Amino acid sequence: MRKFVDLDHAGDTETRRSLTGFLLLLMSALIYWFSKKQTSVKTSSFESEFVAMKQCCKHARGLRYKLIIPGIHIDPPTYMFGDNQLVLANNSHPHSVLKKKSASIVYHFLREGVAKDEWRTTYLNSHLNPSEMMTKSLLGEEKLTLFISHCLHYLD
Repeated sequence: MRKFVDLDHAGDTETRRSLTGFLLLLMSALIYWFSKKQTSVKTSSFESEFVAMKQCCKHARGLRYKLIIPGIHIDPPTYMFGDNQLVLANNSHPHSVLKKKSASIVYHFLREGVAKDEWRTTYLNSHLNPSEMMTKSLLGEEKLTLFISHCLHYLD
C-alpha cells in the first residue's frame, strides 16, 4: 500500500483553514481518496502537515483492518510520500520535542507507527506528488498535463 499526502496551508481565503488531500493506492490501483478542510486553523504549515499525515495514516490503518476481515492481508510497511521534508524527518526522529500538546500527540501517533514499521515516510517533490490534485487548482496547462500523465501512469 502506498499513500500520497499533500496540504494547502491556509488555503481557504475566508477561514484560513488548511486543505488536506491524500490518495491511497493498493497494488498501484487507487482505492481511496480524500480532500477536506481541517477542522481548525493551524498557525504553521508544520502542524497542518502533521494533521494531514495523521488523517492519512488513520484511514490506511482502518483500511488494513477492514481488508483483514475478508482474508486480504497487506504486509506492512505502508509507504507514505509527502513534500514537507521537516515533517518527514521528524516522523522518524525519536527525540523531537514539540511544544503544542495537540501537535505532540499527532507526532507520537505517527512516530509510533514508524517505530512499529507500520508505515515509512519519504520525500516526494511537490510537482511529482499526485495528491497535489486534491488540494490545489489544476488551472494551467502544465499542471493539467502533469495530472493526466499521473493518471495514465497508474492505469498501465
